[in-house]
Amino acid sequence: MQVGRDKKGISRLTIPVALIIVVAVAGAFVFLSRGSTTSSSSSSSATLPNVPLSTTVSKLIQALNDRNVDGVMTFYGPSAVTHWSGNTGGLSGLYTGTNDIRLVFATTVGKSSTLSANYSNYAEQPFSPTRINATYQIQLVANSTAAGVVNARINASEAWSWVGGSWQISKENWNYVHYDSSFIDAGLPHTATTFPQWSVMKAGGNPDLVSEKSFEWHAGPYIAASVYAFLFGIVAFVVLRARSADAKGSTDKAFSR
Repeated sequence: MQVGRDKKGISRLTIPVALIIVVAVAGAFVFLSRGSTTSSSSSSSATLPNVPLSTTVSKLIQALNDRNVDGVMTFYGPSAVTHWSGNTGGLSGLYTGTNDIRLVFATTVGKSSTLSANYSNYAEQPFSPTRINATYQIQLVANSTAAGVVNARINASEAWSWVGGSWQISKENWNYVHYDSSFIDAGLPHTATTFPQWSVMKAGGNPDLVSEKSFEWHAGPYIAASVYAFLFGIVAFVVLRARSADAKGSTDKAFSR
């Protein structure tokens, strides 16, 4: 009789226990799914831009005004492409990658003793939250050791992408609708002699192998090393001759005794 009662008690408990298990499993599923959704949502929002592109463009123009080439380069992606076209005073070309882009800014912005850049007619064309095309016009006045007084007006078109928490330029076109240089006006040599990199680039060579003072830059260290070696050789020769003379004098005195 006891066994029958135990079996009957167990059978009565089976349904409540099953219901508790089902409710627990369902609750756990709902909790985990909500957590996954929240995590996915926060991860998605973290990849969206939290800085207006217009703010970044203002900082780019400020870096130009500061004549800060390193600062300018922080706005370009590693595989960025820049195209300078129009009336550039001989600097037209397609510059691929940060090395070539740095070169074009180093030999223009970096050569300026003073520079004032202002931009206007700013407009954006978004393709997605993380890809925006910006257009604006740059009015630039500079005093350059390479080109004299420069006055330029540039129509800029830039494709920006939000990468790694910042806006970066992937493609850029600077169309110089106006360019005037006091060196050009005076008929003085301007691009080919001041910027030897351009002639190398046009010939298909690597501009990174050309410095602005090629002979001094490349030959200088070797000439200095040769001069030091020559002077060291003279000093060593004199010391050895003196020691040889002293040794010979000591030997002669020994034999005379």
